Amino acid sequence: MSSRLDAAVQRQPALAPAAASLRALLAAMHAVVVRLPSGVPSEDAARARLHGGVAALVGEPLLDGATLLANLQAMSARLREEAERHGQDALGAVSAVAAALGAGDTHEARHHAHHEAQTDVNALADAALAGDWESVLAAAPRLDVDEYALVAALDYAARPVLRAAAARVSALVADARWERGTCPACGAPPLLAELRGKEGGRVLRCGRCASAWPFPRLGCPACGEHDHRRLGALHGEGEEDYRRAEYCASCRSYLKTVAVLDALTPDGVIEEDLATAALDLAAVERGYHR
Repeated sequence: MSSRLDAAVQRQPALAPAAASLRALLAAMHAVVVRLPSGVPSEDAARARLHGGVAALVGEPLLDGATLLANLQAMSARLREEAERHGQDALGAVSAVAAALGAGDTHEARHHAHHEAQTDVNALADAALAGDWESVLAAAPRLDVDEYALVAALDYAARPVLRAAAARVSALVADARWERGTCPACGAPPLLAELRGKEGGRVLRCGRCASAWPFPRLGCPACGEHDHRRLGALHGEGEEDYRRAEYCASCRSYLKTVAVLDALTPDGVIEEDLATAALDLAAVERGYHR
């Protein structure tokens, strides 16, 4: 767990259970072994997409149903190890999803294996890769699993391949002069923004593929609004320069922003999102959304 998240838990002890679950989920994600096919992603295709204003990895064959099941199985196995080590299953929901899709090796998995025939796992893989959570939510009743557990399991099962693929096109992304508020690699909205170093340059961070890209300080990544009268920030007392939720009155969206000396690690971005949960509450209470 990062020192920033440790500090947040000390300030807000109620975050401790969520922090433990996140730590287990990240460990499970790192149990996935990524083997991208040779030539995937295609650099020429990625370059052409970026030139046309499309995220580099859109349409690349990064994840199929079989690989999704293998990733879920690896995550489930790691979670069982965590459960044995710590005496409790921090994220049993992931194992339940793996079982429902036939990716487990338990009696429960065999019992639910018939669901695999009823569900197009390749379509679920495509949806997880694209962040099409409406399609994933729609599949939950057929699988008889909690819909949000299904989203979380498939999201984290897809992230390792997205990170690996984004790393392969990072040089193309860096040269693309991307000006959009969505990730230039995978197309996801930013999870948060960093104000880096003494200059405080604004860099958007993707929580899915771990990419980073610069974005103007004065501007809404969601709708492009740049009128300072329509932009504002929510923050705790004395925290304006360190962590805040920057909102847009035009589209009612917000994005959390944190000051850092050095770029957060890929896992650190996800941990920081939890560490700043109080900002989410403040923004949502005022009618803003992510």
